[in-house]
Amino acid sequence: MPKKSKDSYHHGDLRQALIDAAIVLLRERGINDLSLREVAKRAGVSHTAPYRHFNDKHALLCAIAAVGFKRLADAMQQCIAQDPQNPLKQLQASGLAYVRLAVQYPDITHLMFGGALGYENLPADLIEVSDAAFGGLLQIIDNGKQAGLYQDEDTMSLALVVWSSVHGLSMLISAGKLQDHVKNQDDVDCMAELVTRFLLSGIKSDKLGAPE
Repeated sequence: MPKKSKDSYHHGDLRQALIDAAIVLLRERGINDLSLREVAKRAGVSHTAPYRHFNDKHALLCAIAAVGFKRLADAMQQCIAQDPQNPLKQLQASGLAYVRLAVQYPDITHLMFGGALGYENLPADLIEVSDAAFGGLLQIIDNGKQAGLYQDEDTMSLALVVWSSVHGLSMLISAGKLQDHVKNQDDVDCMAELVTRFLLSGIKSDKLGAPE
């Protein structure tokens, strides 16, 4: 029986194997020390194998970021689906989901939002999935506005307020700046719920009165 080569993956598997290996290396070594050669070594393929799917390191990093945005986009849609008639619960759930993902995958989150990828020459699939992730939040805000639950302000403005708040909390936790207050997953959830509760107080329609 002929021996399989180091690069004998089924169609599509090599690309995913490289991304998986790169995610592990990103967590272990950071962006600067990640290279296509090291990724190939970790994946158990030849040093030329990554170039079948990625022109350079930037392309591989974009693929990792796309994984993060896909997780976020899926989480936003799940929050909507769980409470389709309750935009308030949708927003609470989305804030909690965002913080959980960011804290669980800090290296990918930093790659997604830290500016390392630049803002030009981003692949179309990365732009599409990042738009989908933010689109989930826009949908939640629109759902609340249509139900008369949120203030009649520009949807984008309200979404940016929500996003910047939960993202800021995520970065503070990931950087260890809240270690006296956030020591485990329960603390992460409590802090995220606190922030989203105050966010709801701020963007709720004045006609609703004080939040519950």
